[in-house]
Amino acid sequence: MRKRINVLVDWGKAFVNLNGSFYCGTTEAQKDRAAEVLSTSDLVLYLSDVHSRTSSEFTVNGGLYPAHNLVQKHWKNLEDLAVEPGKDVSPQLTEKLYDLVKDKRSGLIVPRHVFLQDYNGEKNPQPAFTINEVSETFGVTPLYDPRRFLDGEIDYVVNAKHLFDGTRTNALSWLGSIPGVPDLDMNVFSLLKQKYGQGEDLEFDFTGVVTGICLYQSASGTKQLFPRSTVNIISDAATHLVYAPLGIESEDMGNIVARKMCQQVGVNYISTAEYLGGK
Repeated sequence: MRKRINVLVDWGKAFVNLNGSFYCGTTEAQKDRAAEVLSTSDLVLYLSDVHSRTSSEFTVNGGLYPAHNLVQKHWKNLEDLAVEPGKDVSPQLTEKLYDLVKDKRSGLIVPRHVFLQDYNGEKNPQPAFTINEVSETFGVTPLYDPRRFLDGEIDYVVNAKHLFDGTRTNALSWLGSIPGVPDLDMNVFSLLKQKYGQGEDLEFDFTGVVTGICLYQSASGTKQLFPRSTVNIISDAATHLVYAPLGIESEDMGNIVARKMCQQVGVNYISTAEYLGGK
């Protein structure tokens, strides 16, 4: 029997709400369509950036992007990160989608490499945050026992990430054991791989932000991990980063590029109507 897995990519307040610190242009209609798709799922995964103040992604630290998705502990002195007053840096799931998952049986996974995202060759690296700080930010209890997920006791997983491809692991094994950091670099996809192998009975339905970066990379990574699965990007329940200096000058251009890129890796790029019509 086919298992439908809804993958929410970066639907956090900082990205998709009007007052988000890195608002990408997401519309209420896109949120509504994402909610429609979510309602058909058997399992929901939320892949969310989680960063420290010193993230190399941030413009103030030499990166490309405004500050976003900080753990709750760091929601202060935001002017030091060039965040305008009143802007939200939260990675918490936007309200319209959160209302659909808040009562589900949930668990939080923070992979080893996400704790160590600020590693820069130092001898004794320190984790960017603690598991409790991430748990408090999302209001979700850590999944300390993976067997609960493997046994079907979890319906909603928050999987922290910091790379564009949310399926990635990066063990940094040469660093050895570090207090407060798991020795094994595990994420929700490695657990799904353990349970479902090549993924013949799985369907992954992706919505989120932004189409050409984290959404596409996570969907293509999923197709590589589960080559026998069906992987869909729901085109009108996703947001393009329409910004000419980064290559996409219009939504139409974004759709043309995304459709061709998806075709090259075996990912379906379909509308909500096409998706629901095929159920």
